Amino acid sequence: MSGTGGGTPWHVLEKVREGREEIPGLLRGLVTPGSGRVPWSALDYRLRWTDPPELVVAVLRRLLDLLAQLDEAGRTGVLDLVAARAVMLRVGAFRAEAPGMSEVLVDGQRAAAGLLADSRAGVRSSAARAIEEVRAADPATLEALRRQATVETDPATLARHLIAAGEVLAALGASGPPGWLDPWLRHYDPHVRLAARSARLTSGGATPDGAPTTTATATATTTATPLTRSPDERRATVKEAGARLRRWRTPAAGTWETVLAGLSDDEILTSHEAHGIVGRGGSAVAPYADLLVPHRWRAGERADHLVRALMGIGDPRALPWYLKRADSSWMEVESLPVEWAPSVMPALLVQLAGRRTERVLRILTGWGPAAAPAVPELMGLLDTPYARTAAGVLGRIGPGAVDAADLLAALAKGELRPRRFAGSEDREPRRWHGVQTAAWAYWRVTGDPGPALDALGAATRGGLARPVLSHLAELGPLAAGYADALKPLLGSLGEWTRVGAAEAWWRLTGDAETAVATLLPELHPLSEHRAGPLVLRVVTALGAIGRPAAAAVPPLTEVLASERRYGGDILRDEELCRVVRTALAAMD
Repeated sequence: MSGTGGGTPWHVLEKVREGREEIPGLLRGLVTPGSGRVPWSALDYRLRWTDPPELVVAVLRRLLDLLAQLDEAGRTGVLDLVAARAVMLRVGAFRAEAPGMSEVLVDGQRAAAGLLADSRAGVRSSAARAIEEVRAADPATLEALRRQATVETDPATLARHLIAAGEVLAALGASGPPGWLDPWLRHYDPHVRLAARSARLTSGGATPDGAPTTTATATATTTATPLTRSPDERRATVKEAGARLRRWRTPAAGTWETVLAGLSDDEILTSHEAHGIVGRGGSAVAPYADLLVPHRWRAGERADHLVRALMGIGDPRALPWYLKRADSSWMEVESLPVEWAPSVMPALLVQLAGRRTERVLRILTGWGPAAAPAVPELMGLLDTPYARTAAGVLGRIGPGAVDAADLLAALAKGELRPRRFAGSEDREPRRWHGVQTAAWAYWRVTGDPGPALDALGAATRGGLARPVLSHLAELGPLAAGYADALKPLLGSLGEWTRVGAAEAWWRLTGDAETAVATLLPELHPLSEHRAGPLVLRVVTALGAIGRPAAAAVPPLTEVLASERRYGGDILRDEELCRVVRTALAAMD
C-alpha cells in the first residue's frame, strides 16, 4: 500500500516527508484482525473534516477496493463517508470539489448497489443512503434497488431503499414513478408509506386527490396535483397538500405523507412550508409523531413548528425540546399541558422576569390553580404594565393566591396604581383600567364579593360593561342587582357585547329563553364554515345553558357531521369540535 494506485505517492498527497505518511498504515489496520476501531476512527475524522479533497479522492478509491474485506462497521463507515462527501459536493461545502471526486462517488454508488442485498440490515441501509446522496443516473442501480425492495424485511431499511429509488429515478429523468412503487403506499409501516410518497414526490408522480372520498362531498373533489422534482413545483405540491388538509377532515390517503416528505426536502422553502403545516396539524399528526422526532436537529422556526405539533398531541418527548427552545423568539406558544407545570415552571419563572412576560402570563392563565408556585412573581408584576394580566392569572389560581389579597384590594379600591412603563416611576394619572379585573381577582382568592360588586356594578352602570361581562357572569346570582343594567346590552350593535350580555344575563337571572334567543343568531357563521373566537364562545355559552338551549342542536350536529373543516384551519376546527361535543352532551 505504498502507492495510491494512481501514480501519486501518499507522502505527496499528505504533504509530509517520505516515510512519515499515515494513510497506508491506517488502511492496513482496517484489514488487520485485532486492530479494533482505531484505524477507522482516525481515517473517518481526516476524510470528513481535515484532509484536502485530492487526498480524499485517493483514499476513497482505495477504500472501495478494500470494501469486500471489511467487516460490518467498516463497510457502513465507507458507505456513510461516500454519502457525506456527496452531500458536501452538492452543497459546495468544505472545498469538496476536486479532480476525480464526482467519478469516485459514482464508483461508490455502484459499490453500494452491490451491497443492497448484504445479510446485515445496517449495511443495506447505509448502501441505500449512499445511493440516495450520490444520485447518479444508473439504470443498474435502480434495478438493484427495485429487486431488493421486493424482498426487504426491515421496514426502516426498506424506507431508505424507496427514498434512494426516487432520487435515481429523478436523475434518470423519469416522467413519473414506476408502478412498482404503488404497493408501498399501503404498507403497514408509516415510515415505508412516507418513503414511498417521498419517492413519488422526487421522481415526478401524481398525488391522489386531496378531497375526501365520501359520497356527501364527492362534488367537492378536485383534480390530481402533479408532483415533480422541480423545487418550485415540489413546494407548490406541499402547499396544495396543506390546503387540502386545512379544508377536509378526511383527506385522501397519502396527503399527509406528501407534507411529511417535504420536511426533509433540500429546498429550504419547501421544507419550511411543510414544517408550518405540521406545526398546525393538531391531532392529525399523532400517527406520524415518530417521524417528526428525527427532525429535531433543525434550527430556528422550523424546529419550533415541530415542538408545537408534538405539544399539541401531548407527546412527552416535546417537553425537553421545549425547555431547550423556550426562550426562542419564534416559540410562540399560547398554552402548555397542565401536567407539565412542575417541570416547566422553573423555566417560565425565569422568562416571567425577562423578555417573555406576556407569553408566560398566557400560559399561566390556562393552568389555573396549578400556577400557584408563580404567585410571588405575579405579585411583583402588580406594580408593572402587566398588572391587569397578572391580576387575572391570580384570580384563576383562586385561594392558592391568597397572599396577593392585600395588593389586589389596593388596586381594586384605587389606592395603588401600577407603573405605566417598565423601569419608570410614572404611574397612571387617572383611574386604572384594570380595577375591575383586580376586584374580580380579589373575590376569587378571598371569597369576598364586595369589591367586585362595587367595581363591576359601577362599570355596568357607566356603560363600560363589555370588558367586565365575563366577570359579572362568574359572579352569577351575587350580581343579580345589576341585571336591569345588562338588559339593554342584549340588543347592542356590537356582537361581542351581545354575546357577553346574554351569557351574564342567564347566569344572573336564570332566564335561559332570553339568553338563547340572543345567542342563536350568532351561530350564523357556521353556515359558511367560519368559526372565529366569537363562535367558540357562543357554543360554550349555549353548552353551559344545557337543555334549554336544545334549539342549537341541529346546527351543532351538522358541525360534527361535516367533512369540510370550519375556520380554514385544523387547530380552529378541532377546537370547535371539542366545544361542540361538550355542548351537545350538556343538551342531551
